[in-house]
Amino acid sequence: MKRKQLRILTLLLVLILGFSSISLAETENELVYVIPVREEITRATQRYIHLAIQEAEDLNADMILFELDTYGGLVDATEKIKNDIIKTNIETTCFIDNKAESAGVLFAISNDNIIMSPYGTIGSAETIPNTEKILSMWKSMLRNVAQNKGRDPEIIEAMADVDVVIDGVSEQGKLLNLTANEALEFGISDGIASNQEEVLAFLGMENASVQTVKEDWSTKFGKLISTQWISSLLLIMGFLGLIIEFFVPGFGLPGIIGGVSLLLFFGGNLMVGNASWFSIMFFVVGVVFLIIEAFVPGFGLPGIAGIILTIFGIATSMQSLQQAFTAILMALIIAIIAVVIIFKYGLNSRTFRSITLESTIKGSSNVNVEEKKLAQIGDVGFAATMMRPTGFIEIGENRFDATAISNYIAKGAAIEVIQIEGSKIVVKEI
Repeated sequence: MKRKQLRILTLLLVLILGFSSISLAETENELVYVIPVREEITRATQRYIHLAIQEAEDLNADMILFELDTYGGLVDATEKIKNDIIKTNIETTCFIDNKAESAGVLFAISNDNIIMSPYGTIGSAETIPNTEKILSMWKSMLRNVAQNKGRDPEIIEAMADVDVVIDGVSEQGKLLNLTANEALEFGISDGIASNQEEVLAFLGMENASVQTVKEDWSTKFGKLISTQWISSLLLIMGFLGLIIEFFVPGFGLPGIIGGVSLLLFFGGNLMVGNASWFSIMFFVVGVVFLIIEAFVPGFGLPGIAGIILTIFGIATSMQSLQQAFTAILMALIIAIIAVVIIFKYGLNSRTFRSITLESTIKGSSNVNVEEKKLAQIGDVGFAATMMRPTGFIEIGENRFDATAISNYIAKGAAIEVIQIEGSKIVVKEI
């Protein structure tokens, strides 16, 4: 009898230990894929998250853990992130380790689980601009996600609309923003944790393997290029380079710098989804029209169309119209200043001459100060290049860079020197 009881106890012990080891092995084989999001939500962020979710699916991850800290960002980018999160078959958790403001609210509530740090906050989800149409669309999106994820839609709506009043929760005229304890109390979050380890313990995945996503080089490059100041700087360099090349015959360093700057601008914004091939097409067509205008005296339809298409191509290649307006305005102001300087001082200074590859026009085109002294008022010659209004002239066997008093002199046209100011030679067509 005792032997039988001992056998039964031994069998039960083996079964218990076996199930325990199986359970432990299962948790150890689980994979948690961590995607940190500690930035403004842009199209670059959306691309980064889209690729990260795809990678998690390829790895058959058991859980995607977003570590979120954001003041918000673009609504359209956040909506695409929401769609990616909802569509994935992997369980998702959002750990708000600091804040989920504005568009970050939609990001957070799209997840299956929400866990907040003790000092985390969520709310203040008003749109900018906050027109009735945009607000209505935004609130319906928030309500829909909240209802489907088991969150209180009215509380979520109060985060986006100052006119939503909930007794004991929100006040008239103020956007709702909840602390970690308040979010837990009202059922917006599922728990509070101080760090990643506590989050995994809360989810019962403390023994799971953890893998953190790493941004690829193209995402990092695109994020850098698409920032407000870098994009503006590239546009300024691009405009300046092309303007100087426009007034200087040949193709030299300014044109190279301008071209590379614009390639970086469009390439970076194309990588992160700000620009499209249509944007680039509009810009290229605009530049072609401007080149056509450069060979036609006066200013007509090609010039107007070129300016409009060029600006449209740039504007639709940036993160927002506000960012595009600021960048284009800065670039145009500096470009206008550059044109004024060019017209006032000409391109005969050593600085300008040192950065242009005049040898591309003619091997003997480099002109020194002594040669320019040979030119006298009243000398006649011909335009060696198109002058719009600067270019090269030839008087006898000597070549000079000069400025036309008119806006345009065709290549080969007869000219006369009418004014010399230092190194600046002014000519007219005869």
